[in-house]
Amino acid sequence: MGSIQSKLLKTALRIVRLNKMWKLTGNELRNYIEKKQLSDSHEPPKEIQKKYDIKINDWNGHCFYVMKPLNEIGHKHIFYLHGGGFVYEIMSPHWEFLGKMIDELQCSVTVPIYPLAPKHQYQDVFEMILPIYQQIISEKKSEDVVIMGDSAGGGLSLSFAQLLKEKGVPQPGNIILISPTLDMTFTNTEIHEVEKLDPILAVPGISDIMKWYAGDIGTEHYLISPINGDIEGLGKISLFIGTHDILYPDTKRFKKLAEEKGVEINYFEYPSMIHIWPLFFFPESKKAREQITAIIRNS
Repeated sequence: MGSIQSKLLKTALRIVRLNKMWKLTGNELRNYIEKKQLSDSHEPPKEIQKKYDIKINDWNGHCFYVMKPLNEIGHKHIFYLHGGGFVYEIMSPHWEFLGKMIDELQCSVTVPIYPLAPKHQYQDVFEMILPIYQQIISEKKSEDVVIMGDSAGGGLSLSFAQLLKEKGVPQPGNIILISPTLDMTFTNTEIHEVEKLDPILAVPGISDIMKWYAGDIGTEHYLISPINGDIEGLGKISLFIGTHDILYPDTKRFKKLAEEKGVEINYFEYPSMIHIWPLFFFPESKKAREQITAIIRNS
């Protein structure tokens, strides 16, 4: 199943062995990441900078971007937590995806450039993003705010919403999770079968990174594995997942957990789709983006 474009990309990803980095472990992985981080840039592509009003702001030594349409601005605001396994900066596909959100919704977007592992751990991330979110909801209705993230940023989005509830901070209207990291213990035995189909991710490296990121609290804690947290009383959750993604088995568990707790979620499962496919260019990507914008527009 899947479009010709998606099949071609999947084949290309296998040829270039995109997931080889995620198969590294220990010091070899750490050295690879630290070397790559030296050359990584979070700056939006030039064409994105020309098309949108983008400002960079400082927050205690870290920065965040605010991205707006050049003309009329609507009332919706996206608080976007990018993916990258907690070790990579935001990349061009993220910026292009956010541009498409703005084109469709005339919304504004905040993008925290949160601190990365292995140098930093989870507490550094939450200490940065919490006050920025609080500033946003002091200026906008919380129900008009969307917390959205992909991959590690998807898991972070759900953990963050759970932390907001714990601290008594108003929830966003929507929480949109794209291929989210929900259980970083990787104890679900189904994952190893799906791993054979996934051309992007692999368990060994991600497992090591999550241990670095978690530090002393361990990977079972809800701030690392939000499937273990409280999902009642949060903003409306929408989850997008492809079946050729090692994170797929845990999203099925999450859906079942939500049903058992009586928590209604929007669950979009795409057969044969790969990790974070809504950020790509094939027909299934466009369809998922249309579903995402419809959720935001109609809320």
